[in-house]
Order: sequence, then structure tokens, then C-alpha cells
Amino acid sequence: MSENEVQEVRDCNKEVFDFNRHFKLVEYVLHNFSCFKSGIENSLQNFSEDSGAIGRYDLGAFGHKVNINLLNLMMSARTFLDHMETFIKREYGKDSSEIRLFEKLTAAEFDSKFSYKFMYKLRNYVQHCGMPPLSYSKTKVLEGESPYATITLDFDRDALLSGYDSWGAIVKPELEAQENKFNALIIVEEFVISILRIYIDFNDETKFQKTLQSRVRIAQIISQEETYFEDDYCLLTAEKKEDGKVNFNMSWIPASLFQKIEHYLSLKNEI
Repeated sequence: MSENEVQEVRDCNKEVFDFNRHFKLVEYVLHNFSCFKSGIENSLQNFSEDSGAIGRYDLGAFGHKVNINLLNLMMSARTFLDHMETFIKREYGKDSSEIRLFEKLTAAEFDSKFSYKFMYKLRNYVQHCGMPPLSYSKTKVLEGESPYATITLDFDRDALLSGYDSWGAIVKPELEAQENKFNALIIVEEFVISILRIYIDFNDETKFQKTLQSRVRIAQIISQEETYFEDDYCLLTAEKKEDGKVNFNMSWIPASLFQKIEHYLSLKNEI
């Protein structure tokens, strides 16, 4: 390979590595959302399979798991948004069109989605007041051979309003307009979708086409499909020094990270 071709490979590798570095934080949000959902689903499964008609009282254990997973989700979402804003300012500038795009996207979610603005403020609530007031109820149906169960998980509107006085002029009226018990599962899921929409819309308008082009070029170089996910190839270069010694440099070609790009594309299709 020529020196220009070697540099091209390095540039493509860097583009894919950079994509993955930012996408990891999105995956942390998704991981915590998955933990939040699976904790509820596991509790519901155990309740449905309990031999007793009522089941075991597990408010302490269940509430503890829900609170931990909810807190982790909120913290990872806040970390992602803070990281994204900081990166954009450093990469493009504080007065760049890119930071204006990011601000436009976050403002659109805040203005149009109660779930986004509520969860944004709920993090502040947790910092000052502790974990948010949640209530839940489980229902078991024993008809037929296979009993099943349902669960409701709700935020308590009145407790939220009485326990915190800094919801703000925008969020407070919308919170007051909710039912006294409003569905926490729907709120959390909509919030995660908002996070994904901000990230994907920004990435699509800025760097993702370059990431795709880098994947195409890497796949061409290693003579594999763009859906090849194995790290079986590397770039080996040699440099001869004045003393006659030869220095070898080896860097792996990150084909396994093509799977992250596929994950991004699947998320884009889902939201």
C-alpha cells in the first residue's frame, strides 16, 4: 500500500472509533433502560408464578430495584447530554451551527414532550428531595391453566408538587394537568426515545455519512461485506531508522465495530 492509502485506512479507522466512543454513552442509557424494564418484568413474572393467590409482599425489594434503575437511567441520560454538548462545543465551537442544531433538537423535545421536560426536572427533584414518589399495584388473574399478572407503576402528582417548589413555569402547569397517578412506564420510555431522537437527528445531519463512507472503504480494503463483524485484519507498517533498525507498527482494523453502526441504523428505524 502507498503512504496515502495507509493514511486513508488510519483516517477511516479513526472515524469508526470516534463513532463508537460517542455511541457507547447511548448504549449506557439503553442498558439502564433495559435494567429498569427487566426489573419490573422479573418481579411481575415471579408474582404470576407464586403459588399463593395474593403473592408475597415485596414493596421494599421491588421499590428499591425500581429506584436504583430509574436513578441510573436518569444519570446516564444526563451524562450523555452533557457529554454531547461539551463535545460539540470543543469540536465545532461555542457559536457553531452544530451547537445551534443541538440546542434546537433539545429545545424541540423539551417544548413538545412532557416526558422529556418532566424527567429533566425530576433529576433535580432527586438531588434535593430524594427518590420520586412512585406507587404500584399488581393484579393476578387465576383463570385457566396459566395464571398471569399485570402491574401499574405510577408517579404521584400531588406528592411531587408538594415536595418540590422548583418545577418551573413551564413544567409545573403541565405536571398539575396530569392525573394524580400517571403512568411512569410510558413517561420513562418516551424520555428514552427523546434521547435517541436528539442523538440520531444530530448525528445524521453532521457526521454519520462520513462514518458510513469509512465503513464502506474499510470493507473494500479487507474484501469483506459491510456486515462483517470480526477483527481478523490489521494494518502493519514498517519504518527503517538511520541506525538500520526497523520499527513495526500494527493497528487493528475495527470491523467488529460495524455491528455498532448496524445497531445505530436499527434504532433509527425504531424511533
